[in-house]
Amino acid sequence: MILKKLGAMVLAAVLAAGLLPAGALAARNEKMDADQMDIPAIIEAKDAEGTVNVYHLWTAGGEKDAIESVVDGFSNMYPNIRAKSNAIPGGAGGAMVMKVKVLQQAGKSPETFQAHPGQEIEPYLTSGLLLNLNQVWDYASIGTRALPGLEDLCTASDGNKYIVPIGIHKSNVIFYNIHVFEKYGVEIPDHENITWDEFWSICDQLAAAMPDGEYPIDLGDRKGWPACQVFEDIMMGTDPQIYEDFINGNYNVEDVTNVLSTYSRLMEYVAPDHSSRDWYETSGQLVAGTYAMQIMGAWMQPLMTSMGQVYGEDYGVFTFPGTENWFGMCIDGFVVSNDSADVEAGLRWAYTMSTPEVQTAFSTLKESISPYTDTPDETYNELTLKFKNELTAETTNVFPSFTHGTALPWSASTSLQTQVQEFATSAEHDAAYFANKIVNILKEAGVKGDWNLVD
Repeated sequence: MILKKLGAMVLAAVLAAGLLPAGALAARNEKMDADQMDIPAIIEAKDAEGTVNVYHLWTAGGEKDAIESVVDGFSNMYPNIRAKSNAIPGGAGGAMVMKVKVLQQAGKSPETFQAHPGQEIEPYLTSGLLLNLNQVWDYASIGTRALPGLEDLCTASDGNKYIVPIGIHKSNVIFYNIHVFEKYGVEIPDHENITWDEFWSICDQLAAAMPDGEYPIDLGDRKGWPACQVFEDIMMGTDPQIYEDFINGNYNVEDVTNVLSTYSRLMEYVAPDHSSRDWYETSGQLVAGTYAMQIMGAWMQPLMTSMGQVYGEDYGVFTFPGTENWFGMCIDGFVVSNDSADVEAGLRWAYTMSTPEVQTAFSTLKESISPYTDTPDETYNELTLKFKNELTAETTNVFPSFTHGTALPWSASTSLQTQVQEFATSAEHDAAYFANKIVNILKEAGVKGDWNLVD
């Protein structure tokens, strides 16, 4: 069954440097110990009062509606607790890491904030800033309700669980405007798992037909991370073994050079001012027909819906070339600070998001795959159900994103985002030069993982 590879993907990596040194926080609240708390009683106290500050990444299109549905669900369950939604977009989560750091230094830790399981949360653990959520998992029966393998991925290096998952998206996706293809007479393949040859042929046809000012592809990488995501998609589409070696810290300059050489070829079809736009601005231009394709994760779905676009009529999707039978896992979840002004409210938020009612509402609006098996298929639209069926197919293998904080420590991931964007915006696209710089980033970060993706 799906995620059959995830059980083998638990890291034995060198921990990233702590977000904050021990004792560096001034005027902070007293740390709470989950083992000393009666968490079931806290969850069951529906008349509790307080405030929960919720920090998340979602601002675009249906994403905002989706998180507001969780706020509504929480307010229905705990009517006397004020839920304050705070959006911190950008950097594939990197902006959130920095915001939380600033808040914790000021003694104003948020009760709960969005994160990705894996390496992203390890610095918080090193600094002792997260509440373990083992009791929440037990009370909500998350381990038995979650998709197979997710419990392993949500288990930290110390054996505890600090994150409750809320949604899953596929990362290795290309969105395309059907009307642009039709306008310029470019035939759309009758299958979504396109080969590299098919992809290059599509790009060549579009480039030859589209007028000045219009382009086959745009990245929308003003924040850097979309360019890095393209890099990881190309790497996986080149050879899954190269991807596995890369996130395990097996530095091979020649392999990275080959990946960047393919990236250089792709850039021939990309709008030259690609880094002047955010991804959601590019999506608007995709709808307008300025660009034919956008390389972006499935979290782009609700934005397309908010712009009145219908899957199969206005837009379609390809799986990134070379990644057939691979599903790039981007898992969103929430963690709880152990030193906030209202730790108990944070716990209640973590529990609430796992409930079937909230999951149904959130997954519908976010157009994401629920991490829970008891969310009915009727929750999903056509495209989301297609992705969900992909994920759960026996033939599907999954891979963790290093752009989105799961497979590499943030000390490496954020530097990679900067370096890859510099490559994408450079005039020469010198693959060998940038390959050496990228390998040095991993070396300096001390990356040494134990991911097992390839049999």
